[in-house]
Amino acid sequence: KPMPDFQSFRNAVLESVELQEAVVSRINTAIANGYGLGDSISILAKSHGYNITAEEVYEHQGFLGEGEELTDFELELISGGLHGAGGSC
Repeated sequence: KPMPDFQSFRNAVLESVELQEAVVSRINTAIANGYGLGDSISILAKSHGYNITAEEVYEHQGFLGEGEELTDFELELISGGLHGAGGSC
């Protein structure tokens, strides 16, 4: 059984800095506007060939953090953007 487009898109995002930045910028815009996250992410996904709906985005908001395991990317998303105050490791 093929992987659902949402999962495929999520994997693609996790592997692509460019897509991560696109997702983060859309999240920030949606937060600023107070609406539009689902549509914005689904349009982004479709432009990359993944057929996901706004409803799926809201259904899978765990992809923005509530999954079993948080990836660094997801932690960054939750904390509000890719580049925080740069501390050294």
